[in-house]
Parts: sequence; C-alpha cells; structure tokens
Amino acid sequence: MIDVDEAVQLIEQTSMPLPPRRVRLEKAAGGVLTAEVVADLDSPPWDKAMMDGFAVTAVDFAGDGAAAEIVELDVVADLAAGDAGSLVVRPGSCVRIMTGAPIPPGAEAVVPIERAVDSTAKVHAGGRVRLCEPRFRTGQHIGCQGDSFRAGQTVLAKGAQLGPAQVGLAAEAGASHVELLAPPRVAIITTGSELVSADTTPVHGQIRNSNGPMLAAAVAAAAAEPIPLGIAGDKPEPLRAAIAHGLAADVLLLSGGVSAGDYDLVPGTLAAAGVEQVFHKVRLKPGKPIWFGVLRREQAFPTLVFGLPGNPVSTLVCFELFVRPALAIAAGLPRDSWHRPRLTATLTTEAKGNPDRPVYHPCTMAGSDRSPTVTPLPWGGSADLLGLSRANALMLLPAGCGQLESGSKVEVLPLG
Repeated sequence: MIDVDEAVQLIEQTSMPLPPRRVRLEKAAGGVLTAEVVADLDSPPWDKAMMDGFAVTAVDFAGDGAAAEIVELDVVADLAAGDAGSLVVRPGSCVRIMTGAPIPPGAEAVVPIERAVDSTAKVHAGGRVRLCEPRFRTGQHIGCQGDSFRAGQTVLAKGAQLGPAQVGLAAEAGASHVELLAPPRVAIITTGSELVSADTTPVHGQIRNSNGPMLAAAVAAAAAEPIPLGIAGDKPEPLRAAIAHGLAADVLLLSGGVSAGDYDLVPGTLAAAGVEQVFHKVRLKPGKPIWFGVLRREQAFPTLVFGLPGNPVSTLVCFELFVRPALAIAAGLPRDSWHRPRLTATLTTEAKGNPDRPVYHPCTMAGSDRSPTVTPLPWGGSADLLGLSRANALMLLPAGCGQLESGSKVEVLPLG
C-alpha cells in the first residue's frame, strides 16, 4: 500500500497528452487547435447587400442637392439572398435587393428600404420607386468581397480554443474538420451482479447503479467525453467482454470488484487482458482499494485504467484525487490545472481523524478564499452518497491527527 502523494506521482508519470485528433467541426467546441485554420476563399466571397433596399448607381444621386431630393427609378429586378442575377444596373434603374444578396453589376450602393417615400417601399420589379437618401455615399451598405478575410489567410491560430464564435468562423472559412487536442474518451463500467439501472425497481438483494451516472457526470464536468458501457456482473466472461470493449477508449474507469472478496475479479481480468498494474491500494479513507494500470500497445496510444472502489463516496473521492489529473494531462492542459486548488481553512467545530489513514471528510466550506471556514458534515461512511451530496468540499484529516478542536487549521479540497 502506498501514500496518496506517491500514487499521484505515479499517475502523473504514467499519463501523457493524447495525440491530436481530426474532429468534425460540430463536435469540436471546447477543443484547442493543434493546427491553424486557413480560409479557402474570400469572405464575403462577393460584394453583398448589408441591408434590405434598392441597389442603385451613384450617378443617380450625384450633383448639387440631388441626394437630398427624391430620385425616381425603375425597379428592373428582385434579388434575394442566394440569387445570382446578371442584369446590369444602369442609370435611371435599380434592383430591389435583400440582405445577403449579391450586388448586381453596375450597382454602387444600396439605399435602405426605409428611404422609399410615397408608399413605394413595397414596389417590386416592373414598378417605380421613389427614394430620398440625404446622406448618400458610394459603397454604402455594401459588404465588399474579402472585407472579413481573404483566401489563404489564417483565421484561427494554433492553440486557439474553440468557443461558439470560433466554430462559426472555422465553418465560414471552409473547415468541416479541425485538428485539435480532443477531450479524452473515457469508458465507464460499473461491476456487480447486484446492480440494476436507475429506472428499475430493485428486488431484495439488488441496488440501483449510482456510480455509472455519477462517474459520467464527473467525467463530463472534467471536460472529457464519457462513454457509459453499463453494468458488468461478477462473472468472468461478461466482465472480460466489457473490459475488452472499454480498453478501446483513452481511459477506462471501472467501479467495484477491486477489493479482496471472492467476486473481486477486476485485477485478475485486467491482467489477463494485458493491462500492467502500476499500483493497488492507497493509504486513504475512503478509497483504499483503488487500482491503477496501463495497457501499452505497439501501434496504439496507451489506455489508462482505474479500478475504483465500489462504494460511491470512495468512487468520487478517488476520481477527484487520481482520475481528474490523468484526464487533464491526457487533454494536454498545463500543470497548474491538473488538480483542484487546495485551501487552508478553519474548523468551526471539532473533527476526528483516523489513526492509520488520512481521511477525506465531506464538509461545507464558507467565507472568503482568504479566510475560509469548514464544517464537517454528518457522514455515514463510504456508502453515504446523501451525505456527500450536501458537501461542497472535502477536508483532509491527516493520519493520526486524533481529535481536532474548533479553530484548528485543516487542508480543504473544494469540489465546486
């Protein structure tokens, strides 16, 4: 059995950033680019109308005082977005045009539809419109070709993180796929013949599977991609099949089956699948039975494997301490983001530790970051998920600390 710090160090040494992936743009939000996005054409790709109105020539609005006067023009065509007309606009005529439509040849400006007078705003091709544009200027309300960017221009640099705007820009530049540091894919298997799904009413001897949904939520909150593989019973063949499936992911999480009982088959099944054990059992409470290993393959990236204890509080504590940093490393994040921050807080009441192992006790933290306080929650042990659900932090009670009095300083791991 090893200490928590040693276990974390082994995980950090074994984990490594995943290679870049080519990902469909629709699934790339949140990712970090490993290759720049270069535009394949100009944007806009042609001169386009920026407002609904009438495409006109400048000569009809030239001359002393003419722009402030009413100009009457023949409407020779209607152009909507997506239309591509070839009709040339000549002096004395105009084209009724909608926002986004290509500017027709000969047109040099757009007069907004609001500038039509004498109820001529609704005039279409074949009619005459009367326009008054006192501040007319050549080029008004036209988005010129290449105003946003040019073909061959880098619109997103390597290292850019893709939010909604960046995804939209990549699409505008013609990128259907992007190369990025993709979120780790995390397969999740819960073991135990006693488990049934959350939508099933358990019979005597059965319990609902809380660890599967809980781990999927924890993985998603850590910006990784959960792949729930359901429940594997405590029998060799279904467990072997589930593990074989899960080892195709970047990280495999199993809950249960890692202790010392007759049906704790996970370590042996992993070994038979070629997974190399890095450590088994860590000196902490809850979470002592945790197992960690790695599957190394010649022509594929290694898969990290965590065998988490079956009791839900143990499962989540081990996720926070050990799985979270592995996911951060796999995602290529900087070292200062691998772990949740640790704070020193003041106990508001007494708390009792364990003589042999450090205890990560659910608690509520209040106050400011500079002077936080913590209150231990009533907690029924590693199966008490209700108690954990009320916590916003875990406080560390060192091994052998005995009874800590109110006002004592303790280390706290915020969960928010």
